[in-house]
Amino acid sequence: MDILSLVAGFLAGALTIYLVSYFMKPSENKVQKTTDANITGLFDQLWQTHERLLNEMKQDVENPDFKFHREFYVLKKGWGWNRWGFHRKGPCIAYFLEDHNDLLPLMDTLTSYRLVERTDEAGKDTARFQLSEKLVELLRGKNTNTA
Repeated sequence: MDILSLVAGFLAGALTIYLVSYFMKPSENKVQKTTDANITGLFDQLWQTHERLLNEMKQDVENPDFKFHREFYVLKKGWGWNRWGFHRKGPCIAYFLEDHNDLLPLMDTLTSYRLVERTDEAGKDTARFQLSEKLVELLRGKNTNTA
């Protein structure tokens, strides 16, 4: 066997393996589009039931002061920052249990779809969350003009 036929056989085998693996795997693009469509549909359903809160979140992410803020707190109005043993410096985003029905169950739903992540510190009595970039994108893209 000469070297030329050895190299040709190797290249043909490598090409065959590449083509088989390329056509056999599911299209990641199709999976991503389906997932995005499912999340968008969920977001639209949640908007109908929690429009006031999600509209407030939309205003917060569009506020230039919070342009890059992703962290927010869920609080009772009577709670102070000292309750958790730290002093918050600078502006922050907070949503109040008294202002929004089912606020924590909504956060659980958003967490299960990875639209928010709970980021509480161990040993501290906080309800702190972080917005995903996908949720920020959905909020910013939501058209709230009814005219």
